[in-house]
Amino acid sequence: MSNDPLPVKNEDIVTTSICPEQENVPAIFARHVGTWQGEYIKTDTRGQFLRSFAGTFTILIDGISYRQVNRYQYSDGTQLQLHFEGEFEGGILKMSSSSYANFSAIAWDAGQETIIFRATKTQDGARITFVETMTLLDQDHRIRSTQSFKDGTFDGISFIEETRLK
Repeated sequence: MSNDPLPVKNEDIVTTSICPEQENVPAIFARHVGTWQGEYIKTDTRGQFLRSFAGTFTILIDGISYRQVNRYQYSDGTQLQLHFEGEFEGGILKMSSSSYANFSAIAWDAGQETIIFRATKTQDGARITFVETMTLLDQDHRIRSTQSFKDGTFDGISFIEETRLK
């Protein structure tokens, strides 16, 4: 009896079909599913440190439905939890939030293991816009950087290095 592997024939290969829903969800988004943790750092328009806080971000995808819960822990002991929901349509994630007035966002696969995220919301009477990149360095390590604008004026940059919790 030989220990050589048996040759594989085409009829031995099992393939899975992609349902129409999955065609709308770029694979990069599935690689972000899970819970991520890191320290969020906010700078002013000149790059000077303003504040930092801990964050945990849980992402779930079911078919074309997307859910995300952000939990923030501040140095004074206060906590904040935000909820986001969305659906994939034509490869684009379209999001809303019950946590903010007038929140809307879209996100898409930018290639090179990077997602681009663009959001707007109303907060304290101002229109806030975010443009964020999320880059996977490996399956359990990602970097996010965000440009923010308040009523159309540059308001600073935020960044966070995150690891996936096991």
